[in-house]
Amino acid sequence: MSIPTILLIILYASHNTQAESTFISSSGYVSHYSIHQSVAPIQIDGHLDEYAWERAEQINDFKRILNDYDNIEAPTRAKMLWDDKYLYIGFHCDDREMWAVYENEDDKLWEEEVVEVFIDPDGDGKNYLELEVSPTNTVVDLLIKSVEPDFTSDKDWDIVGLKTAVQLHGTVNDVSDEDLGWSVEIAIPWATFVDMDTKGTPPKEKDSWRLNLYRIERSAGHTARVELLNMKEQAKDLRLEIEKLWINNNVDPGNRDALPSLARTSLAELEAQLNKSNKANENYGNLTEYTAWSETHKRGFHHPQRFGVVQFVEAP
Repeated sequence: MSIPTILLIILYASHNTQAESTFISSSGYVSHYSIHQSVAPIQIDGHLDEYAWERAEQINDFKRILNDYDNIEAPTRAKMLWDDKYLYIGFHCDDREMWAVYENEDDKLWEEEVVEVFIDPDGDGKNYLELEVSPTNTVVDLLIKSVEPDFTSDKDWDIVGLKTAVQLHGTVNDVSDEDLGWSVEIAIPWATFVDMDTKGTPPKEKDSWRLNLYRIERSAGHTARVELLNMKEQAKDLRLEIEKLWINNNVDPGNRDALPSLARTSLAELEAQLNKSNKANENYGNLTEYTAWSETHKRGFHHPQRFGVVQFVEAP
């Protein structure tokens, strides 16, 4: 038996009675959580007020990832439960300005404000679920087939029977007031996980899965997002104009000195407008807070080796 395996067993034995702790994996210590079984039905309304939710241990230590690591301005809390029909995930998100632009299922919600759940039951980094929910209860669900050597996913894949609900403590897309935040309640049917190499049945006592919970908070706000989307559309036209400029002057792209004087002036003006769009996008990213339950490193969200470990515990 290897030393890492021995450490894994020792650490697990010392923490298997705790609801939340750390767990060693092939990529180091990751978070651990015991998901307790609910013996009473859970109503998916976004309130998380059933007795089972009250008893569930709360995750309070989402960690900032990707930028500004030590500064968390919008805390996130989460809980998990299970029964014979569903896996349940609940979030509470502090948020002074709740907003959303995208309205359709499978829109690029990751470009806005969302909570996210990634679930890889067997922990092999292949065929894992990605689910995102926005403050307007808009959903994107994907099956991530692989991360390496190439990233492949199925956006047309759907979680059949998925239930989600959001409760707002404030108003979405209204800058005239200061919001408190939003709560999310999610129920994922067990049959979903057939596509993730499971039997599609409820887990057994002490079964362990790998998953991670994330939050994206973007303080730039709704107005900045709309302006950025408009700039991105304009940027497409600007790039086409720059491409035409090289072609019309029969000059290889980048060979500025070969351009006539007027063409060089036009190129500079187009590039200045394009640079304005790039800076707006950079500022939008700088005003974004990414947090995760099980801390990830350089690879961000799609880092299956850094997913946390959850263990299913039956009700007494």
